[in-house]
Amino acid sequence: MIQDFSSIIDRFGIGSRGSSAVVHQGTGYFAVTPQAPYDGNLSTAEQTRQLLAKAEARLAEIGSAKQGLIFCAIILADMDGYAEMNEVWDAWVSGMAPPARACFEARLANPNLKVEMIMVCAAASTKAE
Repeated sequence: MIQDFSSIIDRFGIGSRGSSAVVHQGTGYFAVTPQAPYDGNLSTAEQTRQLLAKAEARLAEIGSAKQGLIFCAIILADMDGYAEMNEVWDAWVSGMAPPARACFEARLANPNLKVEMIMVCAAASTKAE
């Protein structure tokens, strides 16, 4: 028997492979990448700026803000971009209590991607009931 979870899980941007964000019991989950189509000529810092702008929009969409972030996993295609990404990240979280985070290197799905993030936040879904 398949259980219907639609009354307790809010899904945003539902696609054939996944949703752009999910909120369950006040916690939001999503992954974010730079602006598509991905431009491999941009620096890691520039891609990080694009990504964080998209993250802020996604956070707002699900009833949160960067101050509501609980955890962020940062995936870099190459750790050589770590300092660049950190410079942008540090400016973005300046003046607030930053979330817990982890940063690691992995091969990303597109060769033009330099950074991707997985975020968990406190959220109050704004979807109409």
